[in-house]
Amino acid sequence: MVENVFILAGGSGTRLWPASNIKNPKQFLEVKDGKSLILLTIERALLLSKNVQVFIITLKDQMEGIIAQCNKLENGLDRIHILPEPAAKNTAPAIAACASYLIEQGRGMEKVLVLPADHLIEPLDSFIADVEESSRLANKGYLVTFGIKPGYPATGYGYIEAGAKEINSFRINSFKEKPNIDTANKFLKKGNYYWNSGMFVFSLNRFWEELKTGSPEIAKVFSGIGKNQSPKQNKGVSIIMDNSTTATVYKKSPRDSIDYAVMEKCSKAAVVPASFSWNDIGSWDEMASLPSSKEETVFNIDSDNNFISSDIPVALCGVDNLMVIQKNGSLLICKKGKGQLVKDAVELIKDQNRSDLL
Repeated sequence: MVENVFILAGGSGTRLWPASNIKNPKQFLEVKDGKSLILLTIERALLLSKNVQVFIITLKDQMEGIIAQCNKLENGLDRIHILPEPAAKNTAPAIAACASYLIEQGRGMEKVLVLPADHLIEPLDSFIADVEESSRLANKGYLVTFGIKPGYPATGYGYIEAGAKEINSFRINSFKEKPNIDTANKFLKKGNYYWNSGMFVFSLNRFWEELKTGSPEIAKVFSGIGKNQSPKQNKGVSIIMDNSTTATVYKKSPRDSIDYAVMEKCSKAAVVPASFSWNDIGSWDEMASLPSSKEETVFNIDSDNNFISSDIPVALCGVDNLMVIQKNGSLLICKKGKGQLVKDAVELIKDQNRSDLL
């Protein structure tokens, strides 16, 4: 099993505006049993073993919110470590910073599971079994990702082309960018393509080898950053690398994703087909598909199949298939199936210099 979990929790979730914004990003939204996405992810990580160490990599401005979420845990607080990033540089630098910290501690042989903070995964037994499978592959030198069997020709996800069988999984032939609808249909028909989940397992030393090859600029910048770094305590959790040295390194670092910097160039990559159900809650369409126990004050008149998330009462008259979200003083009205357009709305708001709405 893996010894460490890196949780990537620095996003803002623009597709879930206006509920998700800079101050209250997507991972803080409550989605199940009154728990947020980040809290569910932390609990999932802690279940892997009684000794697993959990490192949450987030923006410094979001650190207090993360600490507040951690303090809702019933146990495991002493296994939580937070790396507050001084700037958003995408996933490759985030992982490199935390990996370097552990390698400097002599823990390069240990394995790590990388999880985004905003996924909904169940059942947990299946998830744990798949992590064990990926850990076995990592022991053989693979950098492993989890593939989601496509349920429809999605254009909002990247794809993984599976190749030769390896244990109960597959070697990766190629990674594919988010396709158009025709290409997505071709992937679906071929049967050996999976959605890229953005979750990974590898040993720290193997990751660093591939980082030096695939993205030497990032490897050079972050090499040795963990040396002589002493953690601080804050409300029961450990805060690591929160100092001027880290800030200087981040200023020098290129911005890149782990997919581009490492995985697509990796000499030995494998994909584990996920046996669990997965939802990355990437838009209001996904949010609308989740069962909700929250009672909204809604008055329906000749209206059907609408999704409402509002801080104030809403009356719907003669409309169908709409998503109505009223949060943080802003209102979104979107047709079901068009949730990906919300990101374009956020860009329009930015273009009109209305950052006060974000």
